[in-house]
Amino acid sequence: MDEYKALSRRERNKHETRVRLITAARTLFAERGVGGTTIDDIAETADVSRATFFNYFQSKDSVLAALHASHMTALSGVIDRILDQDLTTAERIRLVFDYVVQATYRFPGYLRAVTGELERDLASPEVSVERTERFNDEILRILEPGLHRGEVRTDYPLRFLAQMVAAVYVSVIRYWRQDPDYELEVGFGNAARFVAEALAPR
Repeated sequence: MDEYKALSRRERNKHETRVRLITAARTLFAERGVGGTTIDDIAETADVSRATFFNYFQSKDSVLAALHASHMTALSGVIDRILDQDLTTAERIRLVFDYVVQATYRFPGYLRAVTGELERDLASPEVSVERTERFNDEILRILEPGLHRGEVRTDYPLRFLAQMVAAVYVSVIRYWRQDPDYELEVGFGNAARFVAEALAPR
C-alpha cells in the first residue's frame, strides 16, 4: 500500500487501468470461457479503448499470463502463512489443496476456464517450463522443512518429490475440469492423504 501511495498520479492511473483490464478478463473468462471472450469484450468491460488494451497487453494470452502470475503470487503468500504455523508436512499439503478448493468457490467457472487454457500451454515449452518450475518451487518450500523433521522420505531427490506432488495436483484439476459432477473437495481430500502416504519415510 505504501508503494502504491508513492506512485505518481500517472503511474497510479496506469496501475488502476491494468487492474481493471485483468479484473474484466477474470469476470468474462468465468462467464464465457477464454475462447468465448474477445479482446474487444475485455476492453469494453474495463471501459477502455481497444488501443488502450494493447498499451498493456500484447494479446489475450498475455492477460492469461498476468492472471497466472497473480495466482502464483497469491499461492506464495498462502504458503508463507502456512509455513509460519507449527504443522506437519501432511497438514501443510492439505491446507494448500484446501486453498485451491476454496478458490473455486470464490471464482466459480473462472478457474475451470483458465486452467484449461494453461494446460494448453504445456505444448509450448518456452511458456510452460517457467510456469511449471515456479509451481514446483512453491511445493518444494513445503517439503523442505518436513525433510529436516524426518517427515519426508529421503530415497528420492526432494525436487522429484515436489514434481510428483505437483503432478497429483494437476491430475485432480484435470479430472474436475473434464467432469462437471466431479467433487473437487473429495478429490483433493483423497489426493492429500495419498500424497502424505507417498511422502512418508520408508
